Amino acid sequence: MMQCVLWPIGPTHSCDSDLDPSDMPAELMSAIAFLTGALVAMMASTKSVSNGAALQREILKQGHAAQGRILRIWRPPLLGSFTRVYFEFRPQEGREPVRACHVDLRYNEPSASLPAVGTLVSVRYMPEDPTKAVIAKLVPRFAG
Repeated sequence: MMQCVLWPIGPTHSCDSDLDPSDMPAELMSAIAFLTGALVAMMASTKSVSNGAALQREILKQGHAAQGRILRIWRPPLLGSFTRVYFEFRPQEGREPVRACHVDLRYNEPSASLPAVGTLVSVRYMPEDPTKAVIAKLVPRFAG
């Protein structure tokens, strides 16, 4: 403990130089916990989007080509969510048709640039796992 002088002539009282968490109000601890959690969630989300875009670019570069048809477009109601484009295609290897989902990770693109349901599109897929497929024109071209 150290003594802190409030006034040169007045009384003194003790004050800790170290912060004791038990002295913090519960509201402040809750706010710090919330902000820390939000920051961690934002960082994890950014990393996830970056990894998803990298995977899409890899499939675009190394995947086999096929023609597909758009089955459904789903725009999640949550702000910041990415549009999902469901499509079907037949791999070149003569397999049964495959249904896949492309998550549109492009930023600041108008939704008018999405193909309409029923439209034929160019698809790229990994031959060892055809469910890993993308719609070529919807792959983000930014680096990262």
